[in-house]
Amino acid sequence: MQLNLKNHRANIFEKNPFDVNKTSIIFVPGAGMDHRIISMFNLEDLYDQFNILGTDLPGHGYTSGPIVDSIRDHTHFCIDVFNEIGIKKPIVIGHSWGGLVALDLATEFENKMTICMNIAYPFLVGEMLLDFAKGNLDQAVEFLMKYGIYKFPKTEIKTKGFGTMGSGFYGRSKGQIKSPYGTKVVEDDPEREIKLYPLKRLFNQSEKEISSIDLKSCNIFRLTDDQISKLKNIKYIFSEKDKLARFNPENILLKDIDHDKDIVILKDVGHFPYFEDPDLISNELVGMIKGK
Repeated sequence: MQLNLKNHRANIFEKNPFDVNKTSIIFVPGAGMDHRIISMFNLEDLYDQFNILGTDLPGHGYTSGPIVDSIRDHTHFCIDVFNEIGIKKPIVIGHSWGGLVALDLATEFENKMTICMNIAYPFLVGEMLLDFAKGNLDQAVEFLMKYGIYKFPKTEIKTKGFGTMGSGFYGRSKGQIKSPYGTKVVEDDPEREIKLYPLKRLFNQSEKEISSIDLKSCNIFRLTDDQISKLKNIKYIFSEKDKLARFNPENILLKDIDHDKDIVILKDVGHFPYFEDPDLISNELVGMIKGK
């Protein structure tokens, strides 16, 4: 659906037909990514009871309007979306940078549940990645792949092609591929690049420096002690092999929660569990949401 907000034309993808009488599950993608993250999950068991929605935040995917540069501004955008279509007490699921947006949203809007996947707090991003994100998106995404992926999925993920930013499929000839950001030559392992395409295609941004802007906002995002103390109905999902957002049981966010009930640590996956083992993360989400 397309929503005309005060400052943006917002693109919200409906995985199943929207019903205002159902509780809505909202996915907030990671830095530089778009709504297509929800294509990586198998959530059919939730369709009867819930709306499944993916949001394109400002500067991402098909949402148009001014770019914003802070977690809080993205929070306000989400609230505008919720108010526009009558969403009350949603379940908000955020991955990585999107998990910070989801966390901040929990301080501003009454959610039924917030699920933060693969987040760190504070989420400090190094200068090398910031430089890549500003000047060479391919390099930035490759950095995330190198340190974020622990394994490839057992079953090849089928995709339907690129969104707004590039060609309709990977073509390969003597190491030359068509990537989301143009044609390039991959000298080392073009087969690996093809395997990574289902994940790389999610980095779909309307402006060159969106990933850089998103990642910089990680570095400055903080909640006050009072906000942290008032957080409720928050669940956390971490990955055992995640090198980008490692689980720290002493983190201030986790100080006063029930670790057995509110934290899940996924085995044998890295920062992108929905790519590496879609069934594993999908089953965990369905169980959390249904209260199993």
